Parts: sequence; C-alpha cells; structure tokens
Amino acid sequence: VALATCARFGIPERIVSDNGPQYTSEAWKDLCRHYDIEHVTSSPHNPQANGHAERAVQLAKRILKEDDPVLALMCYRATPTTSTGVSPAELLMGRKIRTTLPSLTSDLVPKWPDKDLIRRRDAEAKRRQAFYFNKRHGVRVLPQLQLGDNVMLKLDEERTWTGPASVIQESCTQRSYQVSSPRGGEMRRNRRHIQRVPPATTVNTETIGLGTGHSRADNQHQNSSQGQCENNGHDRSTPGQVVTRSGRVCKPVVRLDL
Repeated sequence: VALATCARFGIPERIVSDNGPQYTSEAWKDLCRHYDIEHVTSSPHNPQANGHAERAVQLAKRILKEDDPVLALMCYRATPTTSTGVSPAELLMGRKIRTTLPSLTSDLVPKWPDKDLIRRRDAEAKRRQAFYFNKRHGVRVLPQLQLGDNVMLKLDEERTWTGPASVIQESCTQRSYQVSSPRGGEMRRNRRHIQRVPPATTVNTETIGLGTGHSRADNQHQNSSQGQCENNGHDRSTPGQVVTRSGRVCKPVVRLDL
C-alpha cells in the first residue's frame, strides 16, 4: 500500500505516524531508508499529537458505515471544508469534480485556488481551535525537563503517579522525553504524563530543636497571658451580669410592659 501511494502521488519527505507495530517493523525501516523518507512517531498514549491521522480514521469509519461507501467518499472529496473553504478535490486537482448533484459546465473548468489565502484560513482556524481548547481546559505551558531530573509518571487512564523515574534524553519531537522505567528499562512519555519531583532539601536538626523550644516557651507564655486576660475579664464583671467565655457581657432584652 505504501509503494502504491508513493507511485501515485510521489515519495514524501516526511511521514508522521503513531507507534503501531506496522511502523516499527524492519520492513518499514528499510522502506524509509531506501526511499530517503524521514519517519517521525508521536508520543505513546497521546493521540492528540497525531490529530490528522485520528480524524482521518474517524472519517473513514463513518464513510464505511454508509450504504454506498464509494459514493460517500466522492461526496466528501467534493464538499468544501470549513477551515480552507475549498474541497479536497480542488486542492489536489485544481478543479471541482462532477457528482450526482446538478452543476454547470463552467464550474468544472480547472482553476487553482489561491494557496496563500488557503494557508491563512487554515492557520486562523487552527489558532482559533487551539485558543478555545486551551481556555476550556485551562491549558498551561509546562517547564522543560533537564537530563537527570527525578520524575513521576502517570497516564490518563491511571489514578496514581508511579516512580521514581529519571529523564535520560529528549526525543526528536516536542514535549516528548525518554525516561527510565521504575521497573527497569526505558520508555517514551509526553510531557503531560511526567511530573518533576523537587530535589530533597537538608534541614539542620539543631535549628529545628531550638525552634521547637522557643515555640513551646512562646505557647506557654501565650496561654498564661490568655488565662490572665480571661481572669481579669471575669473579675471586672459585676454581680447580676452574665459573662460569656470570651468575656462579653450579655445584656438582657428590654421588653415593653404593655
């Protein structure tokens, strides 16, 4: 399938895929090496890093559920997309394709769309989607990790952080690191699945002892002062008055003698 696609559309310079077994086999590596293709894989357990492929799989499943998948595929290729404003057929062949819907002959004349305008529309659509996604989910930029940092690992479906692990190297893609597994070995994880552990700080025990002694003396002095204040407050009360524990005098309610 890969060779047939290359024969039809040409050899690509770069292919981005997930970490499926078909892309980690020796046959695939030999193919990329023979045709000088740069193969980049997304972070494991992070399908958002390869959103184009995930969306294409979702679209293909939807088309295969139709009564006539070939007709559904033709309708998809002839329908303009929201981000670009033109159909996939126009982007590939420079003209609209004839479908079952009535159309004018002049609409089928080859006419390449403005590529700069399409790029601007696509970039604006992606920027708008990223803005609302980050706003809805409270996305924040995580700091970069350094080699040798102690980290904890947790995937989205896991509940607790496991570790400790150590950062070995930074992978070729952004926000992806090679870390040592808590059980031994190496694994690749995205930055959102890694939490840096702050370094342990040493504290002088003598200082802690002195501070504890001072705090105890201060607490005793404070308790004695509070006791004196409470006693003084009770002493100031006159017979017939009700004083609360906090020292406030309760005044009786004056009612109208009607």
